[in-house]
Amino acid sequence: MPEYTTPLVWNPILRQYLVNAAHRMNRREGTNECPFCADITNGLVGPDTQVWLHPNDFPPLKPPVGEAQVVIYNRDHNRTFTQLTVDEVFAVTKLWRDLYRDMSSRYPTVMIFENSGASIGQTQNHPHGQAYGVSVIPSILERELETVILDYEAGSGCPFCRVREELSDGEQQVTANTTWQAFLPPYVRYPYETHLYPRRHVANIGLMEDDELRDLAELLLQVIRGYNALNDGEMAPMPYLLGLHQLADERFHFHVEILAIGRAPGKLKYAASSESVWGLWSNDSAPAQKAQELRAAIEQVKGK
Repeated sequence: MPEYTTPLVWNPILRQYLVNAAHRMNRREGTNECPFCADITNGLVGPDTQVWLHPNDFPPLKPPVGEAQVVIYNRDHNRTFTQLTVDEVFAVTKLWRDLYRDMSSRYPTVMIFENSGASIGQTQNHPHGQAYGVSVIPSILERELETVILDYEAGSGCPFCRVREELSDGEQQVTANTTWQAFLPPYVRYPYETHLYPRRHVANIGLMEDDELRDLAELLLQVIRGYNALNDGEMAPMPYLLGLHQLADERFHFHVEILAIGRAPGKLKYAASSESVWGLWSNDSAPAQKAQELRAAIEQVKGK
């Protein structure tokens, strides 16, 4: 197989990078052979290992431009994320923390994320997520950081802390625990899009304590199980995109965004022309109403 390069391509109009990774067109899809189970059968992970890293077999970036890893959530191929226990997801969040601490020593951006559901591109059923270390800051994080800098320069403090305080205990909050809160803010793009904020101002997962990571695991399970309980389970399994927003800048506020793609039973929210071409999003729902629905669904599945 010939060597390839995956350069970052600069868009001079939008002033942002994209990745040219043509080799990924033929990546492994539609096969019954699981590369993550192969780590077990080939003895690459120990018999007691439950979570581990698997180097991305088709990395979109290579050093020094970037790195790509797959985060295996559990050795059981047939377990879904919502079937894991809080302690099992806690183990995943601790691996996320280790991964961030390692990758952030080489790259300014560490993108930890999950694509869940075939309708939005998941090609391997084994429970897993992904992580990219990237040598540039992508446009969404860059814009969030610009907002942070502008607010600090204006003497307004952290905009994320302000949003968290404004939404706390109101109709937009869907669940909370000792160290984390989950909201469906009024400006969401998807009907059930949910943002998770730590109560403590912390820039990235690398700075989080164990109790905060366990609370994060608890809330992630509550929210995603809640998605699957919406409309008496008619929207399960909910396809979603999950991403950890974080930077090394101490002014930044670490948070998690879950873009739930389902909008109603049997219907998905597609990023159509106004969203994809111009970036003008249209949410065909009332966020406060969807927050109430999700809050009720989360209460329904708590303790089960």
